[in-house]
Amino acid sequence: MSDIARAIQEREQAFEAQYKLDEEQNFKIRARRDKLFGTWVAEKIGLQGEEAESYALKAAQLDLEAAGDDNLITKVTADLDEAGKSVSNAELLAALTSALTDAQKSYRDEYPAPLDGDHRL
Repeated sequence: MSDIARAIQEREQAFEAQYKLDEEQNFKIRARRDKLFGTWVAEKIGLQGEEAESYALKAAQLDLEAAGDDNLITKVTADLDEAGKSVSNAELLAALTSALTDAQKSYRDEYPAPLDGDHRL
């Protein structure tokens, strides 16, 4: 294998490793965000203890059923309406944004370095 071919192959592997790391991080951050957001909704609804924890976990699992935020927003809006809680779209967006910021920070604090050897460039 020529030096150029080897360099190209190494560069491709580095891009693949970075992509894998980015996708893993994004998935974990979204799951944390959704759980934090679910905790916020559970509090609004009046759930406590194990019920609140269970609700938050279910919110985090919604992204596994269908990617995107639509199913999460639809679910929590219906739950808030059913509980008689009026929450504006702006308040939902603010809570979701805050949960994302908190999730990103907690992830960076917990994983300051790549997760395993195949992520190193």
